[in-house]
Amino acid sequence: MNAHGLAATAIFSADDMLRIRRDTIAVAGRMDPQVFDQSGIAPFALRVSRETVEHLAREAESAWRELAELEVALLAQPARWSSLGIPSRLARLLRTSASMSQRSVRYARFDFHPTTTGWAVSEINADVPGGLLEAGPLAHIVARHIACNSGVAAGRDPARILAAAIDASCDEHDGVIALLHATSYTDDAQVMQCLQRELEARGRRATLASPAHLCVVDDVPRLTTTNERVTGLMRFFPAEWLANMPRKGSWSQALTHAAITCCNPLSAALLQSKRLPIIARAMGHELPVWSRLTPRSRPLGARVLHRQLIAQHEVLKPAWGRVGSGVCVQGVTSAKDSRWAHTHARLRPSQWIVQDRFTSVPVIAGDTSQHICLGVYVINGAFAGIYARAAARPLIDSRAQDVAVLVEDPQPVHAVSTRERAVHE
Repeated sequence: MNAHGLAATAIFSADDMLRIRRDTIAVAGRMDPQVFDQSGIAPFALRVSRETVEHLAREAESAWRELAELEVALLAQPARWSSLGIPSRLARLLRTSASMSQRSVRYARFDFHPTTTGWAVSEINADVPGGLLEAGPLAHIVARHIACNSGVAAGRDPARILAAAIDASCDEHDGVIALLHATSYTDDAQVMQCLQRELEARGRRATLASPAHLCVVDDVPRLTTTNERVTGLMRFFPAEWLANMPRKGSWSQALTHAAITCCNPLSAALLQSKRLPIIARAMGHELPVWSRLTPRSRPLGARVLHRQLIAQHEVLKPAWGRVGSGVCVQGVTSAKDSRWAHTHARLRPSQWIVQDRFTSVPVIAGDTSQHICLGVYVINGAFAGIYARAAARPLIDSRAQDVAVLVEDPQPVHAVSTRERAVHE
């Protein structure tokens, strides 16, 4: 274990990797565990001490409480939304939903990095955080194959906890829970299928759908595909993408309907923007925990006129970047990607930020150094599990591999699902 309470397991054997890949497809439902020219699953697991898990859980819960208060303050000041880079059409939808008494379930993921000065959070994924499949089912699969009698086990399953929260929030059982996602992306579909299985295990009817499949008939939210009443929805469709949705139909009215329980509501977009710390300072809103955990962020300002946009100790980030897309780190990001980021930042500086750079502390896996990001889930304000990704360079982007997190000295966890038992039997 290093000073952060992290250690990599031994590199998996070829036979173990084959079994893990097989079960990730057959049991977890991950359609293609491949990223570019390498496996999307790391050939090792990450051991995390119980003390580290408890510390990160406390930090994430405290940060969430602060940000939830800031969200309420921002909802009352729509004039500030444009400074977050929110598209005007999304702002109009948000004003509608903000005036509704819509019940909601909230889930978010804080991305923690071990650094030379302790733990740092690069961002909060407050809108549509992924990784549910890897944080739960993948960790349990790896634990069964390689963690026997080793004092570690898979931790909490955020998909199962999220399904329980949605089930408890939807009072009526005669409708369907719509799992909204971008239907052309298999990565999104497999996350929603994971949640669908958990909801159906609780006796809920859940179906995959696009936001365009929503409509309102006689003031009742329904699906255009089956005409079923929608009693709740899980939105895995990024809020800013809604600005590009077709205007026809009544999907936007259904999305913000007061009779629907929503996870996550559109107000989550207010916390998703990377420009949030800048706006919080302008509002005079104190965020002591969040400010301690995150590197200081600044607007680009007049530096767009300078030849050098960022210094060596700084990072350039888009306000709405996801999975590390657009992040520019000198000496790490390729020349081509750096030129793209600098060009777009100069053209639209209000959509970008500059953030102080931290020094990542890698773990040793086999004969390589791996930089780690731990995604800590918070559901309705409470810790709900951990998701990990690893990369050979200090930038966690779409090329990073998913890593199963195994907790040392674990607390008892729930039994495997019926579907998992059926596959193994």
